[in-house]
Amino acid sequence: LLSLSDPPLVMFYQISFPPDKKEKALAVVKSQFDVLSLGQFDNESGAFDQNRKILLYYTITGGSMREIDIVSSLCKEKSDRITCRQRGIHDAEGVYGENFHHLHAFCNAKPSYNVVHITNRVDDRLATKIKAITSAVTSTMCLPSEESCNVCGAEFYPLPFLHFTGNMFSASCGYVNKLMSPSAFENAMTDVAGAALVAEVKETYTTKLFPLGARILGSYQHSIEHWIGAHPDLKPCDVAPTSTAKLDATILDQMKLSSRAPAPRRGSASPIYLVDKSDWEERESRSRKKRTISLHEYYYLAGNILRWMRLYEKLPDANSWVWEWFPDGQLWEAAARTSGENAVHVVANQLSEQLALEKRLAEQLAIKKT
Repeated sequence: LLSLSDPPLVMFYQISFPPDKKEKALAVVKSQFDVLSLGQFDNESGAFDQNRKILLYYTITGGSMREIDIVSSLCKEKSDRITCRQRGIHDAEGVYGENFHHLHAFCNAKPSYNVVHITNRVDDRLATKIKAITSAVTSTMCLPSEESCNVCGAEFYPLPFLHFTGNMFSASCGYVNKLMSPSAFENAMTDVAGAALVAEVKETYTTKLFPLGARILGSYQHSIEHWIGAHPDLKPCDVAPTSTAKLDATILDQMKLSSRAPAPRRGSASPIYLVDKSDWEERESRSRKKRTISLHEYYYLAGNILRWMRLYEKLPDANSWVWEWFPDGQLWEAAARTSGENAVHVVANQLSEQLALEKRLAEQLAIKKT
């Protein structure tokens, strides 16, 4: 089945059944199988290619025999287009990241392939978008390339951490093979989260944009949401329409409105992380412009540099999008190249000196006017 001349779409599917939401979770699974059975959306023809085969590796957590049997039945119903291979069943719904271990191992063995990750474990606020996200990451327009886009998703956001909506994406194995194993990453991210909390107490970092919490920091089981976007070599792109699709639009209609472009290109933060959306754009704009905030803000380059250096001992290349998108990118790059994770202290000292100089100049100007 894994023929390089006509390779299938290789997918890893994390299926979760929370005890209090089993029926809702099952409905999402059925809707995603419906999308997959349509085939792969081809952006050149504007139609679904029903001849494209799918090799689907799946893991189930928290399901009873009823849910497990239903998933097995769905695989049999769609077997003309989808070849299912079960990779694990866990009684506890709280088992996280198991599917990423299989994805990572696959890429180690097949470095020339691309892989897709989907899940039914999504925030309730994404329920209406689940079909569109699934279709987007499996489409031909989301095929990754090492040169311009090594990870593609429906929507990419840099805040509060680098991530794709729903934690669903298509990635090149070349990029995946640069990542730490999911288990090593969880341990490392938990350590980084601890360092961030200590630094916040010492006022090395500020957290004006978002409150610090386990999910946003990526500690313990929450590390799986950070894993794919954490490497400094990340070249993201996304395909979802930047305008809101009509509520009654079909999947085909939504896909026809989609287009691939380098990310980030939409709002800076995913709506699911915003407690108050009403003034977010104004608040974030103020934080960017006020250097006493932006140069210490953990969610900007201060925190990203800490993570890149602690996790991978590496910074993004000079031509990376991060130095252009985040505030004072050139200043941060120069400081990080020479001082690594201590760049925050170098930048803080430079800022203090600059503010002191500006104050002296203002005072001298005021004296002259009098």
